[in-house]
Amino acid sequence: EHGLLKVTNNLSDIYFQGDNDNPECVVCLQPCVYPVELPCGHIFCFLCVKGYAHQNKKCAICRQDIPQDFMKKPNLLWQPLQQTAQGLGEGYHWFYEGRNGWWKYDERTNEDIEQAYKLDLKNFEILICGELYIIDFENKYQYPKKIPNRRRSIIRQNKINNIIVKGVAGLRHL
Repeated sequence: EHGLLKVTNNLSDIYFQGDNDNPECVVCLQPCVYPVELPCGHIFCFLCVKGYAHQNKKCAICRQDIPQDFMKKPNLLWQPLQQTAQGLGEGYHWFYEGRNGWWKYDERTNEDIEQAYKLDLKNFEILICGELYIIDFENKYQYPKKIPNRRRSIIRQNKINNIIVKGVAGLRHL
């Protein structure tokens, strides 16, 4: 059942379509993936607010400042599943390399990458955190389109074998 979630602040009332448990993000216009609530009360996907905050350092709706430490300790409305720490669900999952371990892509990005992979594309572009990335299947890495020498290795797995999984989409396992 779908309804409206009303988020109120001093400047305006914003309504997000979607069910009350999963509001629509006003940045990507899709149901929130790992929804976070900013101090001003507005709710976004973690990756959307991460990308927006990196560029603007203000809420996309009311322009209130986002605290510098917010991305390190975001106010998550619910926690990512611990599946990457214990195992994977069905199907294949994509990971990108970080310092001392691997990050699992969020579900939406994972689906897009897997679909492109199954189409046998050599590479493709995808929007992550408000930035265009190139996923290069042939050489097994990703990089921001604007910074091609900032590469991170990627892997596709249906089991966690000999890798350290740090978390999902930049959210550390708690």
